[in-house]
Amino acid sequence: MRDNSKCQKAIFCDFHVVLDDTLAQVEVCRYCSKKVIYNKYDGRIDNEQYRRDHIRHFVQPGGRTGKLFEQIYKTDVLRYQHLKQRKNKVDEYEDWARATREAKIDLKSSTII
Repeated sequence: MRDNSKCQKAIFCDFHVVLDDTLAQVEVCRYCSKKVIYNKYDGRIDNEQYRRDHIRHFVQPGGRTGKLFEQIYKTDVLRYQHLKQRKNKVDEYEDWARATREAKIDLKSSTII
């Protein structure tokens, strides 16, 4: 098994497709120009080899690949942490609903002269 994911200029290669034929798929790294060829059998390529070569595309910010994600996307990690701290739409809706209820209670309890 070959390991094409290691890059000479970046941590892992970032392959993009340059040729997709019925017999093979050819990809080139954006950083180091390494070329890989995936032969197709019955119209499909080897999924496991493709996954190993495209580590950059399959890592996730949490879980087992979290440290790799941080190495690859150092600048994006801070952005991800900021987004993770932000409230989602449901929490924002609940905050607005709570504030509305409290405002209605305050209006009912206040006396209008």
